Amino acid sequence: MIPFSVLAAAKAFLCWDGIDHLGIQLVPLRSAVAYYYPPGNQHHAIVVFYDPASRDFSEPFFLLFHEAGHARQWVQLHAVNRADYFQKMMNADRGQEKMAFEREAWDSGRQLLEEFLYREQLSPTLTAHYDLYARASLLTYDDSEDRRGYHDKAHPE
Repeated sequence: MIPFSVLAAAKAFLCWDGIDHLGIQLVPLRSAVAYYYPPGNQHHAIVVFYDPASRDFSEPFFLLFHEAGHARQWVQLHAVNRADYFQKMMNADRGQEKMAFEREAWDSGRQLLEEFLYREQLSPTLTAHYDLYARASLLTYDDSEDRRGYHDKAHPE
């Protein structure tokens, strides 16, 4: 279980020590969801919605680090004039290329998470929980041939 204070500390870590020119907003809402916005000027933005009535902030905590992974992707791709590819992948719905793009963001977020856990002297076992959440999230982008074949048989045109 992750308390709100750890979510707030993660926000501070990512803004001050994680990624240059990154702004993060934590917004109370009924369910957790997060978004990364590439810089319109020099500043990136991550918005994390969370349920203020929750006692466990694991979901917004994991989403925060995942979106920070997207911020790192943006920095890397923008540096080599591939911002168009970044935008294309952020707007893609599913498929193997989208899964690989999202996996890269989860992996990059994991590196930041490990740095944060070390600095804050928190249990490194949180990375295992992060990995489980990431795997479940990645399955939502799966568009494998097996699933399409099953879907086509179930719903012939």
